[in-house]
Amino acid sequence: MKYSLGGKQSIEFKTDVKGLESIAPVKPASFFMPRWFKDMDSHIEMPAVHEKGKRDYFGKKGDTAKKHTSGTVKRCPAIVDLLTEGFIIPMWCDFLIQRDMETMEWDNKNFKYGIDFHSKEQIYGWNLKKTDFPEGVKFLNPWRIYTPKGYSVMFMTPTYQFEKRFTVLPGIVETDSYHHINFPSIWHTTKDAIIERGTPFIQVIPFKRDEWNMSVDEMNEYDVKNDEAEKLELSTKFKNAYRLITQRLRLTW
Repeated sequence: MKYSLGGKQSIEFKTDVKGLESIAPVKPASFFMPRWFKDMDSHIEMPAVHEKGKRDYFGKKGDTAKKHTSGTVKRCPAIVDLLTEGFIIPMWCDFLIQRDMETMEWDNKNFKYGIDFHSKEQIYGWNLKKTDFPEGVKFLNPWRIYTPKGYSVMFMTPTYQFEKRFTVLPGIVETDSYHHINFPSIWHTTKDAIIERGTPFIQVIPFKRDEWNMSVDEMNEYDVKNDEAEKLELSTKFKNAYRLITQRLRLTW
């Protein structure tokens, strides 16, 4: 299964489990938008302020203030870009997890890739909550990840899915040379739980490795001019100002 996303680079996910690419395929993150995000309105009507002398939501003083609409976080490009960045590895089979405070049992119908553990000694110093399982819970991954030379991947719990039962520990791997990555996690819930096949499990974000320099300095005249231009753009558009700014700059690169 291939997806043409208009990019110059390609990432490959390969498995030794025949048919897994059909029943639980890795897909672009945009295929796994969370339900709360889909259900949310892009705009909401904000209440008017009628008390004399108080400021309305535009910061203007007046005897009355008209109702107006305001964008929700569904209009926030930073959140949208992170939600749609990279690829999602969904859970590859159903997992039944049963635990008390110190022990855990699991079942996945004897599927080839299951769970392993990091002992208490291996994760000594982690800031675990009292209700967290005291060992690291490592999910054995059926996928190998291949990226072009010079590219790595960052993997983490899918953003804004608000998974409460567990947290996958984020990490970076040089997948141009090392391809089989298992996923350690912290298990939070004390209740029995089923993670169903297809549940968004890992967000994979590829990036090009590079060496960076840095500076910390006061803004110069050029910086101030650009800053004012951004403010003007943002203050004269109801929506899409950020996209207009970034798209315009790309044309000059």
